[in-house]
Formats: sequence, C-alpha cells, structure tokens
Amino acid sequence: MEQRTLPAWTRAVVILQPRHRRPRTLADRSPGPRPVLFVVLAYAVSWAWVVALAAAGATVVPGRGWPTHVPALLGPLLAAVLCSALAGRPSLRELGARMVSWRIGWRWWLAAVSPLLALLAVLALLGATGAGVPPRSGFAEFSGLPAGWGALGVAAALVLIGGWGEETGWRGYLQPALQRRMTPVAATGIVAAVWAGWHIPQFFLIRTYEDFPIAMLPVFILGMAGGAVVLTWLYNHTRSVLACAVWHGLYNLAGATAAASSGAGVISAAIWTFVVGLAVVLLVLEWRAVRAGRGSVLQPPEPPRTAAGGGPARPSTVHTGRPVGRMDP
Repeated sequence: MEQRTLPAWTRAVVILQPRHRRPRTLADRSPGPRPVLFVVLAYAVSWAWVVALAAAGATVVPGRGWPTHVPALLGPLLAAVLCSALAGRPSLRELGARMVSWRIGWRWWLAAVSPLLALLAVLALLGATGAGVPPRSGFAEFSGLPAGWGALGVAAALVLIGGWGEETGWRGYLQPALQRRMTPVAATGIVAAVWAGWHIPQFFLIRTYEDFPIAMLPVFILGMAGGAVVLTWLYNHTRSVLACAVWHGLYNLAGATAAASSGAGVISAAIWTFVVGLAVVLLVLEWRAVRAGRGSVLQPPEPPRTAAGGGPARPSTVHTGRPVGRMDP
C-alpha cells in the first residue's frame, strides 16, 4: 500500500493544537493562606475601635466596663475567619474545628493552665513567708471589664473574648500560615512583632498602658515574645486554639490584674519570669534539637492520617505546607 504523508501546513496545525488538560478543581482554584491580608484586616478592625475611643478622649480603667477596648480584641478572630472563608469552606471548617478542639490530653491541659498554676504557687509562697496575699477582689479588676463580674466572670471573659479573639488569629491562622514558608522560630518572631505592634494604639487609651514607664517597654516586649514562644509550642503540639485561648486568658488574669500589680508588683514580676524562663528553656531545647538533627521541639511531625474512605490520606499542607510526617529541614 502506498504510504501517504500529510502536507507540511497540516502538520504545523497539529503541532500547534493545545494538549488536553484536566479541568481545574475547586481545590486548585482555592487560594492558600494570606498572612499579609490577615494582618491588615486584624489591625484595621481592632484599631478602628481603639483609635475612635482614644480620639474621643476616653480612658479605659481597671474594673470599669465602659469605656472599654474589649470588642477590639475580636479583630484577629474576624480577620482569620474572613481569610479562611476566602480560601474555601474546608479551610473555614478546619479553623472552626481547631477553635473548639479540646481532646489534647491531660498533660497539655496542664500546660494550658500553667499560668494559673504558677499564680497559685506564688500566692502560696507569699502566704508562707508572711508577705501578704492580695484580696480575691483584686483579680476581678482588669482594664475594660466590670469588677462586678467577680474573679471567675472576669477570667471567663479573658478566655472567651480576649483569648479566643486573639489566639484564633495569631496562633490559629498567622502562625501556621508562616510556618508553611519558614521555621517555627522565625515564624514566631514575626508573629510576636505583629502581636506587639497591634497593641500600639492601646497605649493611648488604656490607663495602665498610659502609665507604663518608657524604661519598661523592653520588658513588655520581651514578655510578649516569651509568650509567643510558649504559645507556638502549645499550639503546634495540640492544634488547639482553645488551649491557647485558655493559656492567654489565664496569663492576663495572673499577671495583668490589679491584684498582680498591687504593692511592688511581685506577682506580675513572678508570672513574667515564669513565662520568659519557660520560653528560654524551649528555645534552648529547640536549638540543641535542630543542631543534633533530631527535628523541631516547637513543631513536631504530624501523625499519619487516614482518608475519609479508609485509605491513606493525601499529603496535607493545611498547617505546615509540608507532607504529613515530614520534619522541618
């Protein structure tokens, strides 16, 4: 049979035809985390409330419910919800699951309530040495919250509004978003800087911040950096925003109430020392572990998961941007 060839111009047309591509799925079109957008939204929402009150000449004082900066504490939460919604329903559902996750084991709950345990130890030591223990009512005096709620009511507000409002954003969204691109220590440093900067307008509204000596600002920033390290460790081991919210709220109860600052501020200084000391220990352990090639202390490898149908799950990049089971380089 005679073999026939196509003309040159037809071969060119065939070559120029695009290859078949699989249709893009919803997962392909869904954007990943947006840390810059999150920071802009968190600052905008929170600062809008704080700046408006400060411009009106208001001052937030301990034990009084109005004027108050407390609604501004929900800014990071709202920003995290909006950014997660932009990424699609799966991201939004996962954020919600981490916000209420409580099955983390009793050891990690001990870590979550460690500021309260440290406070009880300090109070016991003060009582044993005869130095004097502040009245219980002093722990109900926190800036922007009514003292009439009592210590338990104020503690609940600090966890549910302050802790949840901030930690859903800082640890629940920004920390894992940054850890997709960098080490947990580097991500923690950025989160700590963003967290500290977010507080700037409050220095023109909250009386305890207005009375803050300039020389104490490094102490304030160091305490916040220490808290960021501890919260990174707690979140990465539990994936629980709730646990971080409890730690955050109890830290404020133990170290930022009128009782903690009374007298020479011994209680506040002791809680600060506990948190910063724990952060230093964690950073030293992290440095030694990474140097020895044992992986990260602040970000352990994720356990293997199973897919919904019972088979092996596909590599997950929700939290760290790396396949499940891999450690940081």
